[in-house]
Amino acid sequence: QKQLADALNLSQQIVSNIERNTTAADVDFLHGAADLYKISLDELIGRKMLITEESSYEQQILNVVETMDDTKKELSLRLLNEVAQQRGDKDGE
Repeated sequence: QKQLADALNLSQQIVSNIERNTTAADVDFLHGAADLYKISLDELIGRKMLITEESSYEQQILNVVETMDDTKKELSLRLLNEVAQQRGDKDGE
């Protein structure tokens, strides 16, 4: 709690109250916590997205990319842009 409170410039008591559900978290707190933990707001609050076929493909791609080092990510981005340009789906930006 202290580390979170310090990182978000809040008192430890406020963080404790939020964790115990005696105080509602405001938007600034939620944004700060999501940024701190490097997750989306949906992930922070446990929201599950409706999985569509399209979003399933996107999620699979993201899952693979998360395991790559920066060199492989850069190469993958170049390859995706090449494929998109050949199909005319995207301008490569």
